[in-house]
Amino acid sequence: MRTEPAGRISTLFTWRKQWQQGIGLLALISVCAAMTSLALGHSDPRMFGQSAPAKAAPTTEQSSSAKAAVRELKLPPNVKGRENLFSLAQVQIGPQTSMIKTYGLVVPNSQAMVDVNIAVSGQVVAVYLRVGDSVRKGQPIASVFNPEFITTQRGYLEFLKNEEKLQVLREEGRLPNYLKDAKENLRWWGMNDKQIADLIEHGQVVEHIILAAPTDGFVTDLFVQPGSLVNAGDRTMKQFVLVGKAIARMVAANSPHWLEGYVFPDQRTLLRPGLPVRISLPDGSQLERHITQVLPVVDPVTQRARFLVDLGQTPAGLAVGQTVNISLQLGKRTGTWVPRQAVLGQALSPVVYVRVAPGRYLRKPVVVLDETPTLLQVKGVEAGEKVVVAGKMMLEGLYRISAGPGADAGDHPHDH
Repeated sequence: MRTEPAGRISTLFTWRKQWQQGIGLLALISVCAAMTSLALGHSDPRMFGQSAPAKAAPTTEQSSSAKAAVRELKLPPNVKGRENLFSLAQVQIGPQTSMIKTYGLVVPNSQAMVDVNIAVSGQVVAVYLRVGDSVRKGQPIASVFNPEFITTQRGYLEFLKNEEKLQVLREEGRLPNYLKDAKENLRWWGMNDKQIADLIEHGQVVEHIILAAPTDGFVTDLFVQPGSLVNAGDRTMKQFVLVGKAIARMVAANSPHWLEGYVFPDQRTLLRPGLPVRISLPDGSQLERHITQVLPVVDPVTQRARFLVDLGQTPAGLAVGQTVNISLQLGKRTGTWVPRQAVLGQALSPVVYVRVAPGRYLRKPVVVLDETPTLLQVKGVEAGEKVVVAGKMMLEGLYRISAGPGADAGDHPHDH
C-alpha cells in the first residue's frame, strides 16, 4: 500500500482549505453584484410607505416573530481590514420633521379663465397670437371668413340706397326701429360701432369677422388654426341661448396663479386642505403656502394624485407652465430613527444590520413607520445601537450564503 509523505499531505490540506475560502469569497462577490439593483432602490423614498400614516405597532405575535427572525453573522477571521469595509450610524430617538419632497406645475386660476367665442360659422383666415402671449382688451386674436356676413353688409347698403322703401317706412313711423334692428344685426356678426359707421358713411365692407380679446390677460389655449372650419351651430335655434364655439381660452390679467402639485397615489391619504407647502422659487428663496384643494381623482395618464395651492399674490419669476420643487410639511413625529441608507428591503420585509462587536452583526427585521428626506422611523432597534449604513450588501450576501436557498425565498419574496 502506497503512503504519502507527511509534508505532502499537509500541503494538500492547506491548498484545499485556501481553495474553499476562495470559492466562498467568489460566491459572496457574485451575490453582492446580483443584488446591486436592490441596493440602489433603498434610497428611494417611495419604497418605504411614506404614502400612509404611521402604522400601528406590531402585535405580540408579530413582535415575537420578528425577534425570532434576528440572525447573527460573523465575518470570516481571515478577512483583512474587515472593519474598514463598513460605515456605521447611531440609532436616534426623538422628534423629526416629516415631509414629502415632490414637484408642481404653475397653472392658471380656473375661476379667471375666459373663453373667446364666435357665434357664427366660417373658415379661419388667420390666428394672430400664440399660446402664452399677453393680450390687451380688444386686441385681435383670430379672423374668420363667412360669405353671409359680406352679403348682410351689402344688403344693408342697398337698403339705404332705396329711397322708395325708406320713404314708406318713414310714413309708417317704422324707420327708426328698422335702422336700429339692422345695426344690432351687424353687431351680432361682430362688427363694432366704428365699422358700422364706416359702412354707412363710406360703404366700406368688412370682409373678415375679427375676434378680439374680451379682457386683458394671456392666451392659454388655441383651438383653431388657419384654414380650420368653425361650426357654431344654427343661430335660429330657439330653445336655448346660443353662445357659439370657443376658438381660444385666456386668463384675465392680475389673477393669482395656482400650483398643481403631484404625489404618488398611495400618498394621497397624507394630504388635506390647509397642509403647509414650501415652494422653491427660481431665485433660491422659498415661499410657504397651504393646500387649497385635494383633487379626488388620480390622473389616469400620469398616475399621480393631485392637489391645488392658491399662490395668492404670484411671486415674480413664476409663470404658467413653470415647474417648481415643493415639499409638503407633514409635521413633527417622535420615534426611533435610522438613516435611510441603513434599511435594506423594499417595504415588504425591511431589515437592518446592527454591529454588536468587532466582526459580529445582527440582522434585524424592522417595521418602517414614517420617514423624512434622510431618515426612516422604524420599530425593531434600540437607542444607542449602531447600524450599518455602507457595506450592508456584503453582509446580506454572507447571510444568503450561510442561510441557504430558504433565506432568499423566506425573507425577501419580493426580490424575485
